[in-house]
Amino acid sequence: MKKFFLIFIIIFSLIGFVGCTQKDDTKSQFIKDFDIDIEEKDIELKEEFNDYGGFPYEGMALYKITLDEDAAEEFAKWESLPFSKKVGDFLTSVSTYIELPTIEDGYWKLVDRNPGTKMYTNVSFCVYDAENKIAYLITMDS
Repeated sequence: MKKFFLIFIIIFSLIGFVGCTQKDDTKSQFIKDFDIDIEEKDIELKEEFNDYGGFPYEGMALYKITLDEDAAEEFAKWESLPFSKKVGDFLTSVSTYIELPTIEDGYWKLVDRNPGTKMYTNVSFCVYDAENKIAYLITMDS
């Protein structure tokens, strides 16, 4: 029984250590998820909403992203607005927490980070407002 308790304490301590030392690396995750050729230093990221709380990888967030002119060219490779029905349904599902401004001219991309499932559980979605030269990133994990 003492061995079991000791093993439990060690495992619990390791989990706590990993959770406390995790680095929020939203910029590099953005670059990786959307497979874009941009350096982190060229990205200005502002958190607009975040309900991830203290539990890693559970929640959703909205970021406003400002990029230099060269980096903005990367978005032209994405889907042009308007949104597909699939994206419209996704945005409706998160609209209780996150609301995007109306965007008339731009590009979007939805990345399912947990492919093979019928429901979205780990998603990164980005829409680029070409008129205002601002991107909005939504991340959702459950």
